[in-house]
Amino acid sequence: MKTNEVNFAALQTLIAVFETREFTAAADELKVSQSTVSKRIASLESLFGKPLFIRHAKRELRPTQAGRALYAEATQIVHMWSGSVYRMTSSNFQKTPFTLLLSHTASSTLLPHVMQGLESSLATMSLSVHTMNSEHIIDSILGKRAQMGIIEKPVTTDLVDLKVLRQDQLVLAGQTHGTQTGMRRSDDPDGDADRNEVWLLREAGSGVRYFTDLYFQSTGISPRNVIELDSNEKIRAVLSTGIGCTLMSKDSVPAGVPIRRLGPPFIRNFYAVTPKSGLNPAQSKLANMIASLAQ
Repeated sequence: MKTNEVNFAALQTLIAVFETREFTAAADELKVSQSTVSKRIASLESLFGKPLFIRHAKRELRPTQAGRALYAEATQIVHMWSGSVYRMTSSNFQKTPFTLLLSHTASSTLLPHVMQGLESSLATMSLSVHTMNSEHIIDSILGKRAQMGIIEKPVTTDLVDLKVLRQDQLVLAGQTHGTQTGMRRSDDPDGDADRNEVWLLREAGSGVRYFTDLYFQSTGISPRNVIELDSNEKIRAVLSTGIGCTLMSKDSVPAGVPIRRLGPPFIRNFYAVTPKSGLNPAQSKLANMIASLAQ
């Protein structure tokens, strides 16, 4: 392959391998064979005389410095070309498909305002909104099954674009009886005041569970009685009956439920999450609009 023979298939393959870190997953995304993916990457490496990826584990690939540099260039080239194609054929599309994923807290606190702002744009988009926990949202964005997510759990991957939207104050909500937080401390195994306390927890992988576990670690709390629920609405419903306590957004606490502020470590951010590649111009514009409305 010569430099003037590099085609978009090769660049799209590089992007897919970079973002999935696997030849197999990239092949599935591109709907080609794994051998085709391997050959395209090998051709690019031969062309530039540098390795683009190294094997890090049994299947995972780690991009080299050259791989990262070429990925950055490739995403810009493909984005520009895809935008041109979209603008030339946009009359063929009646509505822009857009899937928005929100954490449970974002759904209850941010979505109403976002939808009010989007009302005038609904005629030109086919909008689908789903609620799930933060880990599932990240997985969906990485797999390009959605165009945008809003989460509050910190993310360390460099495979998505993150934008800070606004802050959210977590509080301890509900009835507590002990001197610390209504829970038995690990160094106080016979704490009678805490014996019957009930913690209402979200499932592992949710943003608020991440901060709840952090809270337990920082205070030395060992929960005795735990009920795990898979949505904030269920937790709100139980709290409203006067049962249990939980960490949740101050804006989500039901009326009449007592709260205790937790301080700066539990002021978290909402983040807009979008894929690094694959959005057409209309989808990118819509993602920016949603981010602005959610701030």
